[in-house]
Amino acid sequence: MTITPLINGINYDWASISIQLFGVPITGVTKISYSRKQKKENNYGVGPYPVSRGYCNVEYEGSIEMYLDEWKMIILNSPGQDPLQISPFTISVIFGADGRTPGQDKLKGVEFLADPFSASQGETKLMVTIPLIIAQIDRV
Repeated sequence: MTITPLINGINYDWASISIQLFGVPITGVTKISYSRKQKKENNYGVGPYPVSRGYCNVEYEGSIEMYLDEWKMIILNSPGQDPLQISPFTISVIFGADGRTPGQDKLKGVEFLADPFSASQGETKLMVTIPLIIAQIDRV
């Protein structure tokens, strides 16, 4: 079996991506998570085995984690200082920001689903994880 090595021997990593909200690079993001799934179900007729398969809606979900300071800036610039009232927007996740093979995921029709806050004694940084509703994910 022939094994083909990576061209430059380096995989994508956190340092090789850039995240843009509202068309602006955001440096205070520490995690982004998103996925696409589709409900698929076997259909049964006579006997114990499936006779066909049904396909249903494609669903998207995600979340973004950032420093509280970054979130507070979004809140201050939101309509009525309520981030839940921001019109649907696009989040761009750009891969290869440091010269690796470029790529981009565009999360479209995004809205924030919550305005969370939590803090505990002894924390040296305050983070928030905001759940997202997403209408579409385009992979460029």
